[in-house]
Amino acid sequence: MKYNRNKRILCYCEMDSLTGFGHYSRIQILLDIIKFRNIDVITSNFNYGKKFFKKYKVIKNKNLFVFLKKNISKYDYLIMDPPYYPNKSIEYKKFSEKFKSIFSNPKKTFKTIWLTDETYPSPKYCDLLINDYPEANKFKNFYKKHYKKIKLITGIYAFLFQKEILKKKYKKNRKKHILIAFGGDDPKSLVKKYFSFFYKLNFKKVFITNKKTFKILKKFHGRNNVIIQKKEPKEKFLDILSKSIFYISTPSNIMFEAWSLGISGNVIPIQSRQQRMGKVFEKLNIVNLLPFYKKLTMKKLQLKTQISFYNKRKKFMFDRKSAIATQKKILDFFGGRV
Repeated sequence: MKYNRNKRILCYCEMDSLTGFGHYSRIQILLDIIKFRNIDVITSNFNYGKKFFKKYKVIKNKNLFVFLKKNISKYDYLIMDPPYYPNKSIEYKKFSEKFKSIFSNPKKTFKTIWLTDETYPSPKYCDLLINDYPEANKFKNFYKKHYKKIKLITGIYAFLFQKEILKKKYKKNRKKHILIAFGGDDPKSLVKKYFSFFYKLNFKKVFITNKKTFKILKKFHGRNNVIIQKKEPKEKFLDILSKSIFYISTPSNIMFEAWSLGISGNVIPIQSRQQRMGKVFEKLNIVNLLPFYKKLTMKKLQLKTQISFYNKRKKFMFDRKSAIATQKKILDFFGGRV
C-alpha cells in the first residue's frame, strides 16, 4: 500500500547531559523508518538539534504547549519523546496530564505517537504508544483505562533498532576490544572514577568519554592497550560496539543494541529507572547488573565484574524477524509502505 509522504510531521524531543542522546536517536530512527519529507523538530537544545537533525527544520522550544495550541491544525502527525529526568516522575505525570487538553482539542488535526521507556506506567493520551521496557506488556490495561482507543507496541522488540543492525551490516565484524562508555555525557564521571580498575583489564580497551574526562585521560592514550576518544556519531559508535568482546556501561540503549549484536555487558545504574531496566535484562541473562553507583566501591567492582560471561542459564537471544515485524506495525499506522 502506498501512502502520502508529503504529510506534515512535528517531532518533539530533548537531550542534555542527564537525559542522554537516546531521545534524539529514537526520533531519527523512526523518521528513517517512515521516510516522510515534511518534518519539523521542536526542542529546547536548539543548537545541538540543528546539528543532529540536519535534514529538517528545527524550532526553538520556548513553550511546547503554547506552540501546539497555536499550530493545532497545522500537522498530520505529532511524534513525541519527552525527557524523563531522574527523581522527577511526578513532573513526567503532570506533563502527560497537561497534554490531555491538547489531545482532546476538537480542532486538532494530528495523530499522536508517543515514545517512552518508562518502567512505571503514567497516563498516556496518544493514538500510538511505543514503550520498549521489556515488561511493559503488563501496563496494557493501565494505558487503555486512560484512553480506550490507544494502540500499543510494547516490550523489548518495541525498541527501534537501526537499519544497519536489521540488515546485518556488522555481522562479520571481528571482536577486538572491550568498550567502556557511560550513557549521555557520563554525568557521574564513572570512567574517571573507576579508571584505575578499567586500565588494568587484560584486554584492548576503548574508552568513550565526555570532554572533561578526555582532557584528563588523553595522556593514557596508546598505553597498556588503551584508546581514549570523545563521543562518536551513532553509526561509528555501533561499529565500535560490534567489535567489542563485551562492554561496561549504564543500563541504557546500549543494552538493546549490544543484545541485537550478540554482545553481553556489565552495567552500572545511576538512576532507579535504569536499575529496574537492568534487572529485567539480567533476568534474561543478557547483562551482568552491578550495584547502584553510589554503593559500588572499587572492591565490589573488582569482585562483581564478570569477564567471561559464562553462565549455565540460557541467554535470551535476539530475533531479527520480531524486530522487523515491529517496524512494519509502525509503518502500517502511518498508512503502509511506499
